[in-house]
Amino acid sequence: MHLLIIGGSDAGVSAALRARELDASVEVTMVAADDYPNFSICGLPYFLSGETPDWRDLAHRKEFPGINVLRRHFAETIDPANKSVLIRGEWRKNSQIRSSRRRDRRGADPANAARKRP
Repeated sequence: MHLLIIGGSDAGVSAALRARELDASVEVTMVAADDYPNFSICGLPYFLSGETPDWRDLAHRKEFPGINVLRRHFAETIDPANKSVLIRGEWRKNSQIRSSRRRDRRGADPANAARKRP
């Protein structure tokens, strides 16, 4: 099974790590917009005060064993019917990634996300 996770913040990283914890055979790809997934914004005061001299140390985690992290990549188009996502990478190169399962981390149905709320 291949699980594609869009977003490298706490929710995305937690989903990726939990998927690998539950089933070590699952192939996990995480798409992150920047170079530093799981970066701690709350740690900025420690950097500004000099207590943490290197801002790269604000990342909660730097290694993601068993998870393919696509840094500097963006989800351009989601095709729920074909379970695929068009990904734009650095230098505007596009690739399509297929996923075995599709799940929005908020628990919503992505196919209905465009509906207006009452």
